Amino acid sequence: MNIKEFKLGMMPTNSFLVWKDKEAVLFDCGGANLSGLETFIEENNLTLKKVVFTHGHYDHIAGLLKLKEIYPDIEVYIGKEEEEFLTNSALSLSDYLAKIDFKYEDSYKTVKDGDTIDEFVVIDTPGHTRGGKCFFHKESGIVIVGDTMFKGSYGRYDLPTSDGKSLFASLKKLCDTLPAETRVYNGHSGMTTIGEEKNNLTRNGII
Repeated sequence: MNIKEFKLGMMPTNSFLVWKDKEAVLFDCGGANLSGLETFIEENNLTLKKVVFTHGHYDHIAGLLKLKEIYPDIEVYIGKEEEEFLTNSALSLSDYLAKIDFKYEDSYKTVKDGDTIDEFVVIDTPGHTRGGKCFFHKESGIVIVGDTMFKGSYGRYDLPTSDGKSLFASLKKLCDTLPAETRVYNGHSGMTTIGEEKNNLTRNGII
């Protein structure tokens, strides 16, 4: 399994392209300027099959409309609890972050805890949003967490549908169930490991 980070959008947001045997999956798509991503896919003869969202905030889904324009056959996946974020600008924060009414009304599929997408196991991690998901690839020892966990920190829980108690429970779940050496790829900071963040969270009394 190969993985490459792309910084997309105004924040910017870390989006991750993973591929095996020339078939690729994109995790999150935070901006509509996809020229770098498109060039990389073409130069490496990859076929982008799916885009998977860790959660429905605008800084993670902003590039979806452009992505579907470029790759009309791509499959779209989002947590079952996040469906409304695709058409509700107050929930996605598109009205707050970009002063636009973002709506995606094309086809998509929902995921739930325990599902598998291209060898990534879906982990239910509510807190930053009500239906946030993480994606664990056991063989490669990586987990893609969106805004649930950062290097030395964790996601906000003062936003619509956020809940601090749920977030802290999700952080504990990740730290207690994934191997310490698991590499953590997140939405807005550098890579870290489960072991490193378990130490940080324990030291700060979060878990």
